[in-house]
Amino acid sequence: MSQYTIFGGGPAGLYAAWRLLNSETLSPSDSIEIIEWGNYDYQNNGTGDRLPAGRICSHHYQNNVEQSYIEIGGMRYIEWDDTTKTGHQLVTTTIKALGLDQNSIDFNTTDNPLLFLRGEMMYQESISAETPAPYNTVGNENEAAADVLIGNVSNAITSDNATDRVSQCQFYATGELPPEFQSEVYHPGTLASNIGYWNIMYDQVLNEGYQYAADGGGYTSNVINWNAADAAVYNGEFAPGGTFKTLSSGFSSIFTTMYSKIVEMANAQGVPFTMTKNTRLHSIWDEAGTTQYHTATSNSPNTPSGAAKSTDYAFIAMPPHAIEAVADATRYLPQEANRTNFLNENRVATYLESVIHQPSYKVAMFFDREWWKEDDLPMPLNVDTATNTFGPTITDLPLRQIYYFGDNSPGNVGTPVYGMLASYDDMRYTQFWQELELSVSEQHDTPPSDNLQPLKGGSPATPAMIEMLKIQLARVHYGNDVTTSELIPEPLETVFMNWGHNPFGAGYHAWASHYNICDVMQGIRAPGRLAGLNSSNVFIIGSAFSNDQAWIEGAFCTTESVLKDYLGLPTIAADLDVYPLICGC
Repeated sequence: MSQYTIFGGGPAGLYAAWRLLNSETLSPSDSIEIIEWGNYDYQNNGTGDRLPAGRICSHHYQNNVEQSYIEIGGMRYIEWDDTTKTGHQLVTTTIKALGLDQNSIDFNTTDNPLLFLRGEMMYQESISAETPAPYNTVGNENEAAADVLIGNVSNAITSDNATDRVSQCQFYATGELPPEFQSEVYHPGTLASNIGYWNIMYDQVLNEGYQYAADGGGYTSNVINWNAADAAVYNGEFAPGGTFKTLSSGFSSIFTTMYSKIVEMANAQGVPFTMTKNTRLHSIWDEAGTTQYHTATSNSPNTPSGAAKSTDYAFIAMPPHAIEAVADATRYLPQEANRTNFLNENRVATYLESVIHQPSYKVAMFFDREWWKEDDLPMPLNVDTATNTFGPTITDLPLRQIYYFGDNSPGNVGTPVYGMLASYDDMRYTQFWQELELSVSEQHDTPPSDNLQPLKGGSPATPAMIEMLKIQLARVHYGNDVTTSELIPEPLETVFMNWGHNPFGAGYHAWASHYNICDVMQGIRAPGRLAGLNSSNVFIIGSAFSNDQAWIEGAFCTTESVLKDYLGLPTIAADLDVYPLICGC
């Protein structure tokens, strides 16, 4: 008889419950409970605040699931290729197991995006020696696309020593700058993981080259000062033109379907299953070999409710920002002789800070027509949203990236509505939009830290935010001389999602430098054991401490590795010799 308590009903938490049940290793004397802070609409029937789960959020126009939608969280995956052994194996396998593979469609990305950089419009393919990008780079970096520059720096770091998942893991742990590496600062043989990526980018291409990489690549987060060993490997996945898939039913349908299967399997197997919403993990500790914890309600999230509870297996399926809040609360519990506050033990606390929190922001707009396809655009986009999403358009304006979703309504709703992800930005640009969340007549009447918007879903944009969006969209699509927003029609609906708000604190994460990624990846999964409690069954799962950060695959892989390595469940993963779930040491 075992209790399995899962804190967090996002991708990792739901996957843990689904795998525990579809492994068919539980008995009616076992039980599963998911404790989730939010009030997600797992049943897809309008009974929750938003569709699930975690950092996945399909927002339908006017919250009508039959209408067009825009992904204001994670939105795509890389389909597994069984020949090359590349892609997202567990996500692809899970989608098929859930019967959603028939809904898998291309997430179209262009290899020739429209760029609006430093006031100039250009197609990426037009950048050349004759028409360089408007950056005063010291070399010829501005005569090719920004992702070429990023690739050149990354290849100089790896020297083709990280070409598959196994060798990438090895490079994270022991990779050194190659003998031919030229630098005034870093010498050949330097451990790449002990170098910040921004530092080495500046070293190689100076500030203008770095700025071009940041602006023209679309993601500021890809060129921040994260672990250079990981950054050099990872950046290629986000180059324009990559091959991605999504679901015609919306990315959230993975988790509404998964929840339905969990309930169905639990009933069939006689295993008690409980979903407890509007409740968070407040604190957790070990007391004489037993895992104990307090929960708190969403109405009073900082105050423990009721007596301490215990469980046999605890899965902390939460982002690092939320885990750190639990660690802080646990730190101030009354001291007891047999209590071990493992989350605050030195090695665990050090590993919890091994990832950089990267804020992310998305703004969705719906229109009554696809104005971005009209003939008066000076530089047409050649958008084909008949086959779903198209993009990105990239700019150094705070919009940063634009994706065109079009009319993707899953139902027959009459008059079509056309969606656009008008802004997909990260890092410092998120603050630009955050200050527009309140109208010009409002002031804060509650602490901003109490804003739990990501749990609630997309929030209506203020008039000022809408006008700011329109004027920037006008400049990007019609040229730098545009001084009015009137070229852009009034949207039918505009909503934003600020993933930097609590409890997530970030849209995604990146490994920090001066850490052995492989060692952290292995150890942080079992924080109690890392703290010396060798029989502890508390596990941290999720994408943050994975080999696939920012992807659902990372959440699934860390969870699968825990179930396989610590609980002995037969794995649904294959080819582990070439596709390790997490990096080994």
